[in-house]
Amino acid sequence: MGQGPLAGLRVIDLTDDTGRFATKLLAEAGASVTRIGRGSAGPAMLNAELARRGGLLDWWYDGGKRRLSVDLDTDAGRETYRRLASRADLVLDTEPPGRLASLGLDHATLTNDNPSLVQVSLTPFGLTGPRAHWQTSDLVAGALGGVLSVSGTADRPVGAWGRQNLHFGSLMATVCGLAGVYSARETGRGQHVDLSLHETVATTIEQIFFQHWFDDILTPMFGMPKRALRQGSLHWLGAYVVTPARTGACMITTAPSPLPFLEWMAEEGDPEGIALSGLTIEAAIPQMGRVMAAFKRFARTKDSGELFQRAQDLHIAFGEVQTVAQVAANPQYEFRGTFRPVADAPGVRLPGPFADFHGTPAPPPEPPAAVEADLDSVLAEWGAPSTHAANGTSRSGPFSSGKPLEGVRIVDFTWVLAGPFGCRMLGDLGADVLKFQTAERATLVNSPDFPYFYVWNRSKRSATLNMKHDQALAIIRRIIEQSDVLIENFSAGVLDRWGIGYETVKEWNPGIIYVTMSGAGHQGPWSKMITYAPTIHALCGLTHLTNPPDRRDVGPGFSLNDHAAGFIGTIAVLSALESRRTTGVGQHVDIAQMETGTYILGPALLDYFANGREAQPNGNVDPFGEHVPNEVFRAGDQSEVAITCRNDDEWQRLCTVIGPLIAHLAADDECATAAGRMARLAEVNAAVAEWVQSRIGAVAVEALQAVGVPAGLVQDGEALMNDPQLVARNLWRSNDHQVFGERPYDRFPALWSGTDLEPYLLSPGYLGEHNFDIFTELGGMSEEEIAIGMGDELFG
Repeated sequence: MGQGPLAGLRVIDLTDDTGRFATKLLAEAGASVTRIGRGSAGPAMLNAELARRGGLLDWWYDGGKRRLSVDLDTDAGRETYRRLASRADLVLDTEPPGRLASLGLDHATLTNDNPSLVQVSLTPFGLTGPRAHWQTSDLVAGALGGVLSVSGTADRPVGAWGRQNLHFGSLMATVCGLAGVYSARETGRGQHVDLSLHETVATTIEQIFFQHWFDDILTPMFGMPKRALRQGSLHWLGAYVVTPARTGACMITTAPSPLPFLEWMAEEGDPEGIALSGLTIEAAIPQMGRVMAAFKRFARTKDSGELFQRAQDLHIAFGEVQTVAQVAANPQYEFRGTFRPVADAPGVRLPGPFADFHGTPAPPPEPPAAVEADLDSVLAEWGAPSTHAANGTSRSGPFSSGKPLEGVRIVDFTWVLAGPFGCRMLGDLGADVLKFQTAERATLVNSPDFPYFYVWNRSKRSATLNMKHDQALAIIRRIIEQSDVLIENFSAGVLDRWGIGYETVKEWNPGIIYVTMSGAGHQGPWSKMITYAPTIHALCGLTHLTNPPDRRDVGPGFSLNDHAAGFIGTIAVLSALESRRTTGVGQHVDIAQMETGTYILGPALLDYFANGREAQPNGNVDPFGEHVPNEVFRAGDQSEVAITCRNDDEWQRLCTVIGPLIAHLAADDECATAAGRMARLAEVNAAVAEWVQSRIGAVAVEALQAVGVPAGLVQDGEALMNDPQLVARNLWRSNDHQVFGERPYDRFPALWSGTDLEPYLLSPGYLGEHNFDIFTELGGMSEEEIAIGMGDELFG
């Protein structure tokens, strides 16, 4: 058996670039991955020895995987695939809808020989629906999914660097695959998961739907528009923005309190600092616009590094906008060994692993395979199909029955977005999630009566417990002893002070999986740093790279890294559950959200270390030089149209549709290749822009999709609610919430063997809604004792 939490897991990788990241995650955690799919190589490695094994993207995505050539259009290829599937635990595929069934290789057929086989089919729009056969790209997925409606400047959509929409699809595919494997281990029955990239992207954007669904509350209360705005780096709360410093740039914020920074400004003689420094926090809140303007003016008098360090010393979540070179030299990463060398690969260092599994560490990173694997040797190592091996516990919640994670119980001490998003996924999948809060911390986005909380905290039972109370420790101990997972995303040290650090908890329950998700990790010189998603974006390189070439102050338009960290936290939980089935014990898993941000930019760091090439911001231009054109164009009706040609064939089809306006480029041999088109990018984009400007956006999209060219409108919340594909697949639901009344919600963005994981437990209407249920069922308390405790601030 190999090393890592997923050692022994047998995976068939039948993915292209859309899902290739998913199998990287699995291989990195120790799974035995056999790759039979194909992806693009990316830019050439400069070292000849490294180049012989593949390009930049091969080195990033395919290290540690076996490579096997399988042509499914031949009898021999189909037989090879069947033999692999008869021994595999999990298949991840990105094949077009219906293709595998047409070859007699659909999941239902494969389970005749392997009933516990799990298959995740990640497709652009799902296996069914009127747009099931539409084509996509990272840019088009961001447009149609809503990302580009909030990312960029008011007049210029800008997608996040590094194909992050495709990464989100892969992250969700990994979640689904591991949840399916958990279920198969418990029940002996496999699953086929129909996962839509479009649905994943549309339901993984922080602010779009809580604004759209709750304008009746948010507009009169906060002046917040129904349509989430595209406003550069300015966060929807208005309390985070990137601003130029005397040198460099810095993400500045008033969170959690502006008062210490105003006092420093006053000490420096700043007039606004002097005027505002005597305010109380209550008095400062109504003047937040003035405070932020003062911060921005003051920032221009200091170097970005000084601003960042001083603000952090004052416990304010500033973040310096760091370049790839600065990220590569980060002292926190140096301490934690974030950039790992690959043996016998000169200069190659890779960010990772995605999580630090203390009990079953990830194996060392490996290069992409140099030679083809032998089928018989793969099958011999894989052995017989897995057998049913239930864990013997029954920890189901009220909405768990029949769902993949039925029987898993989670103690949730998370707040804001990263942890709550991860725990929402686990709850949607059937885990019994017990969300513990106190009134002290349940403010704004953490309060059940705020719409943000409604969106990101469903599928959880709500409990209140004041961990500073002298009776709290005994109560939480009884609950932890009956749980599988504890997950938290506070700053390092908080749970230790409460008496529930890992070393203590594992004595109570050796099987507990204890996941920590702090900003910079629990060890290292930056471990006490205070961070929010915009802080992380700045420090990890994402803000710098996500810009037009002439800007440095844009970055992602939503808390992208909070969502990425939520995915990683969920994958870590599921990986550790799989490991526990083999080892019999739990473990501590430490996730640094800053490392998550750099991890999803992996090719940029690999390129810097191995090739000496430093990635720079370049708008929507494909950073790997393969997708040309890859841009958003303004149509005649003022709608915005994203268009991508992923290969030379799609370029020829694009030229056929556009016709005379682009004929001079279509006839030029230089433009027959992506490299040639990149050299003449301005001409290519100008020709496409002229064609789009002469058309209604939706008509242009239909014309291009009709010939297989990825294209899509930039859609906002209103358009997404009326998107014909999402409506046809019944993504949007509605229910009566006890506080908010009738409100929409989104189902989980995948169908499980044709089912939709309904019903979901809607977000709690008030703190401690399930106190009596949880503390009588698990805490060993009577209803009378609970009532007394509520009066005694035990459940405050």
